[in-house]
Amino acid sequence: MLPALLLLALQDSPVERWLAEPDKAARAKILAEIKATPSEVESELRRAPRRPDAAEKGQIVRKKLKAEHPLAVEFEYVLWVPKDYDPAKRWRLLVSLHGQGGTGDGFIRNWLADVQRAGDTFLLCPTAGRGGWGRSLLGHAYILGSMRHLMSAYSIDPDLVFIDGASMGGNGSFEFACMYPDLFAGAAPRSGGPMFRYLPPVAGVKERAVAAEGVENLAATPLYWVVGAKDPEVPNAWVKTARAQIDALKMDFTFREFPDGGHEWFPQENAAVWEWMGTKRRDPYPKRAAVATHDRTFARAFWLEIAEFRGKELIKRGFPDLQGKTIEDRLVFQEEIKARGEIFPEANEIRISASGAKELRIYLHEKMLDLKKPVTVVVNDSRSKFDVKPSLETLLESARRDRGLLYTASVKVRVP
Repeated sequence: MLPALLLLALQDSPVERWLAEPDKAARAKILAEIKATPSEVESELRRAPRRPDAAEKGQIVRKKLKAEHPLAVEFEYVLWVPKDYDPAKRWRLLVSLHGQGGTGDGFIRNWLADVQRAGDTFLLCPTAGRGGWGRSLLGHAYILGSMRHLMSAYSIDPDLVFIDGASMGGNGSFEFACMYPDLFAGAAPRSGGPMFRYLPPVAGVKERAVAAEGVENLAATPLYWVVGAKDPEVPNAWVKTARAQIDALKMDFTFREFPDGGHEWFPQENAAVWEWMGTKRRDPYPKRAAVATHDRTFARAFWLEIAEFRGKELIKRGFPDLQGKTIEDRLVFQEEIKARGEIFPEANEIRISASGAKELRIYLHEKMLDLKKPVTVVVNDSRSKFDVKPSLETLLESARRDRGLLYTASVKVRVP
């Protein structure tokens, strides 16, 4: 009886009610009820949320959801629940994305023997309906919706979430990690790649050069990329271009190319990828963070956010489904908007270079810098000093976005 009463009490705490409340005005009233200090609230937030025990263990569970998207498409995900699951522990999660024409139900077999043998990992395989994984927000809703649903039901460690996939799922996992880099402890796409864009044509040159988009965002997200040199679906020249861009970033990057490999899963890499995952854990306060985007929707990574863009979007871009029918239209910027930042604890300073942005928001925590002293933010060689004060609302808002990424304060700085 006592554990049930304790669980009820925790769920009834004003902090938990604030996090669960969708209405902003109602949250403001609940905020007034919270008498604890930001430090005390942070301690509560860092305790793993209480989860009930699972009725289904050591088996594949199937769930149907409606995508949080104007089309409200119904989709399914399949989930492997470890046989020794205990909600008192926090567990690793691997999100694995199937290729075009596939399903989560079929794709889960690629990893099933490995997760069964290891016993410490949930395996999530959503099925992409209309639009595939794509670049539409519908494709993202399949992944985000299934992740949120299972993480609300099971005790998942938010710092041990990985994503991979092959073919369309290789593209999807690579691109999704670039757009939501702070969700994952690592990404391991196979037989796929990042988004590419054509560069402006050069006089006298027939073939237009391409550049990979968004790879800068993986500054703090480990990447394990597997390709086949003879893959007809992923041009080798484009792979070399993206690899050169990633190598120049000096990030945590593992690259495996099979000289005779084609468009395939490469099951022989399972053991190496599994071992690699065992060495990774998301760092909530990485020294480097970057945002490179054409779209306001993807304006934040970890502690760095583009709060205000220069100018207005100029291009209306349509996002089609697999049959070529438009799912949605979004306005995007013609040029890539960028911000790259690095923390220098010895100077109590953050240095940022930015282009196309008007204002940045920097989220802060005592594990990043000494917030009892003035914090210096340098943007494009322009220096600003801030006396930072912990904010309960900032802390709660960060927990609402991601309970594993807690920030106690924030500052806004204009971009010269």
